[in-house]
Amino acid sequence: MLTFLRNNQLEQPLAMKKSLFIVLAFALLNCGCSTISLVYRNADWYLQHKIYGYTTFTSQQKETIRKEIVNYMTWHRKDALPEYIIFLQNLNGAAQYAGQLKAEEVALLREHLINLYQISLAPAISPAAKILSTLDSRQIQELEKNLAKENQQQLNEQLEVSREVYVNKRADKTVNFLEWLAGDLSARQEQEVRDMSRHLPVVSDIYIRHRQENQGRLIALLNGHAGEEQIAAFLSSWLFTPEETRSPKQQRAIQAFEQASDDMIAHIQGKLTVPQKEHIHKMISSYIDDMRAEIAASRQDSSK
Repeated sequence: MLTFLRNNQLEQPLAMKKSLFIVLAFALLNCGCSTISLVYRNADWYLQHKIYGYTTFTSQQKETIRKEIVNYMTWHRKDALPEYIIFLQNLNGAAQYAGQLKAEEVALLREHLINLYQISLAPAISPAAKILSTLDSRQIQELEKNLAKENQQQLNEQLEVSREVYVNKRADKTVNFLEWLAGDLSARQEQEVRDMSRHLPVVSDIYIRHRQENQGRLIALLNGHAGEEQIAAFLSSWLFTPEETRSPKQQRAIQAFEQASDDMIAHIQGKLTVPQKEHIHKMISSYIDDMRAEIAASRQDSSK
């Protein structure tokens, strides 16, 4: 459900990706793994592997990155996971509601998720700025090239197809996710979900173009030899106030998409059967149990 709310709010997985730590930290909630513990057993390696792929770091830079990842994961287990549990409990309560949710109630969940996203990434800003400020011209050029390659891959996958093909693929993904979360859908439920998903506005290009523009601003800062504080300030504005660098037209399109998504999620929740809601309850509860187990394990480790 985390991914469902987030994908429908952002149109695509990781649509608000940032650079280095910023691009990776929240991936922990979108990994598709069956348990939170599995994520945490591999998180250090995964983050290092992804970050190292953006440019060729020196041995000293790699060691700094490794230490910062360890520090981040320690913080994440201690402070972020309890916040995830609160959100999941709220989400589960909304899913189990006997009536039909209002779109305004779904919007509150979406706002809670955005806040959770920001809380999760905020501690990564300073370490990211620290590393970025040490890149030389060759590393900056390589970073720019790899970011452009990543963006182009998303453009190829999502935008260089007809609108009809795109919205049908989006509908397929929505149906598949709902059946994973709530169990099998009836033929009528599936058709309703497909119809609603297909009629959502398409705003992928806005998110991708906006990310490209901000990446360009970041690269300009790096080429201008900006210091840690200036880079951190830019990353903070990108994370906390992304709307400030969007045009009024872009902002209106995104708001229209969010409102339509809220309406769709509220409608879907109102059509769920009792067994489907129970399926959702078990799924969310299992994630909560995994998170609590991971928190308890981290406390035992810290007490040694």
